[in-house]
Amino acid sequence: MRLLSNLVAATVALCASSFCSALSYIDNDLQIHGFFSQGYLLSDGNDFYGNSQRGTTDFMEAAVNANYRASPKLNLAAQVITRDAGTTDNGDVKIDFLFADYKAIENELSGLGFRLGRVRNSFGFYNDTRDVLFTRPTILMPQSVYFEGNGLREILFASDGAQLYSYWDAEENTTSLSVTFGRTKSLSADIVSNLFGRTAASFIHHANVRNPIYAQLSHSRDGGTSKYAISTINMQLEGQGSFGDIALSANGYVLSAQKNLAKWTFTAEYSLFTTDFRSAFGNQSLDLESAYVQSQYRLAQNIVLTGRYEMSINDKSRPNQSDSHHLVAGINWAPAPQWVIAADIYGIRGTNGIPHTDYNDPLTERTEILAIMVGFRF
Repeated sequence: MRLLSNLVAATVALCASSFCSALSYIDNDLQIHGFFSQGYLLSDGNDFYGNSQRGTTDFMEAAVNANYRASPKLNLAAQVITRDAGTTDNGDVKIDFLFADYKAIENELSGLGFRLGRVRNSFGFYNDTRDVLFTRPTILMPQSVYFEGNGLREILFASDGAQLYSYWDAEENTTSLSVTFGRTKSLSADIVSNLFGRTAASFIHHANVRNPIYAQLSHSRDGGTSKYAISTINMQLEGQGSFGDIALSANGYVLSAQKNLAKWTFTAEYSLFTTDFRSAFGNQSLDLESAYVQSQYRLAQNIVLTGRYEMSINDKSRPNQSDSHHLVAGINWAPAPQWVIAADIYGIRGTNGIPHTDYNDPLTERTEILAIMVGFRF
């Protein structure tokens, strides 16, 4: 049934492409684009995005986005998305982002602007472009830094609030700053279940994230040959449950570096988060440390090979009992500019990143995943 609904969404996206292309041609100030991606996952060990041990197609993403240039200083942007990812995302149609972008200052060397609405958060190299298969390094985001399997995309990708951004150019170098001030937002039942597990979530009546702050300072040298960034997050989650109030605070940062050569791209990111959970049953503080190193080789103009090693520790006080290691190998082929076909193999040792709402007890320590995904964009 889900595969049928996904195919219907694909048909809608394909039909919309002709209409949107014509509309863009009529009005150059209005650009409408979209994408559709359908995946297949087959795993051994634990389920990932549905019943993947038997093979699952419960991994689909489809969206339509628009950008309207209202004036030389004002742009309006929006995206509507439907995403199916096992039990971590149920395929509902949502507003992914919707904001007004006002460029207060812009010249040849610098710029300053503001965005208001539901804005995309700058976090690491890939968070604000994680929605499109074409812009991800692999089918699944690096689990260790981007919490791909934990179903937290709704919190991390975008925030309701205001965003300040600026940039400074000097010859072939660019420095940019982005700061998002989010407003308090109620969390869906799916997010609560992803965060605390289905059993615990059944006792939580309401939860919200209070005034999250995202900030990133990035620097690009020699026309993008070398890139560096530091990102920070500060957020507070509060809830009311059958056994009293709960609170979860999370603070952390991500260090990012990338080197681009003629045939190779090397990327490394490191993150450290401190969480403090408080409830009627007591308090618990954890330090979460994670990192990955990744290499990409352009075999041909339209074929990219990717290899990645990821490491994560859920509790630095117990590194040997809470660590996980991921090995990833993938290939990305773009037979045409509008199409991409990707295939990845994931070898996971440990349980970090396994969707807790997908598994059947007990979790195993070893998981292998074959992922295939086809993407179309217009």
